[in-house]
Amino acid sequence: MRRALLCAAALLPLRAVAATTLDDPTFYLHDEVYQPPPRRMAQWEAGQLARTGNVWIDLGSVDGAEYDAIERGVVNLELATRFSFHGEIRNDRDPDVRVTRAVADLLVNVAPGLWLGASGVPAARKQDYGVGGSVLFASASRARYLLARLVADQFLYNRTNVDGGTRASPVLHAEAEGRWEDGPWSVAGSLDATTESETSFPSAALVTFEASSRRELSLHGRYAVSALELDARFDVRRLRRAQTQLGATSALRQTVATVRLDALLPPVAGTRWRPRLGLRALTGEATSEEAGIASTLTRREPGARIAARREGDTAAWELGYALAVPVLRQTGGAEAAPYQDIVYGSTELAFGLISIRALFSWELRNARFGGANANVLMQF
Repeated sequence: MRRALLCAAALLPLRAVAATTLDDPTFYLHDEVYQPPPRRMAQWEAGQLARTGNVWIDLGSVDGAEYDAIERGVVNLELATRFSFHGEIRNDRDPDVRVTRAVADLLVNVAPGLWLGASGVPAARKQDYGVGGSVLFASASRARYLLARLVADQFLYNRTNVDGGTRASPVLHAEAEGRWEDGPWSVAGSLDATTESETSFPSAALVTFEASSRRELSLHGRYAVSALELDARFDVRRLRRAQTQLGATSALRQTVATVRLDALLPPVAGTRWRPRLGLRALTGEATSEEAGIASTLTRREPGARIAARREGDTAAWELGYALAVPVLRQTGGAEAAPYQDIVYGSTELAFGLISIRALFSWELRNARFGGANANVLMQF
């Protein structure tokens, strides 16, 4: 959704760190602009357990040739007095990682507010299934909840895989998500982490070793009344990839952490336009190895947003300007701090529990199209 070409010749040496978005000056600025409004993010979080269905689809592209996507769905079914079903589907794609996963929990109510369950991952291929367990603490309305799950991914991989692969240890996948609210205050968070997956292919001629892991943490605090919305978010992602191909090893470790502060203020006197102000701070590091040569790239990026939002009964419009100053530094190389900015406009339509938003943007400094984005939130 936000991959762009480097815009300054001074940044060309930073391309030595391969397969990472940290060296793209505009990537995280686009990512920020494409983010759904905090109100919709909070609506999605509140519906995870409280709604029968909860669907979020987000598609975007800078140049139209390559699309990134967030596609997630949740279903909750009451099967009997003490039994319920909770299922999740995730299909995310961006330049750093692709996550495709479906998991389901069959929950049994063992005490007021306490549910225990068995968890499973269906097999798209013979070796893909996983088994585990879950625990759920939830209020009667399920507006407050904590769901924790531990699954052994690709259970018995060594016995069932058709790729000729061998793993030294099982891959454990831990997930937790929860939400608390009290009047205008709410806090939501999620954790998604896997242990190291290291797979050898002794009989393969091309790729003889692969390793990967992914760890994500997200926290969202919110205060919302009719005329004021204040949001604070913290997101961190850590990725590891490694591969041995034709005897040559390549590896990448990347960590990116972002803090966002957002405020939607009361309407300006005599108008229906509400000021929206935002601050963002990002820090990231990528360490790579290619053909025995190691390299480290760091990124420190402050950013800000100023916008105006007009809200009607079923529609909302937003016009805004966002800026960022990514400071990129490669070990042993020069430091680059290119100023980046973008102006955007969006239209959002809401029909009950369904909302649709379309956004278009323009990069002022680079004088080029800044990409388009659309997202849909459906609850029932």
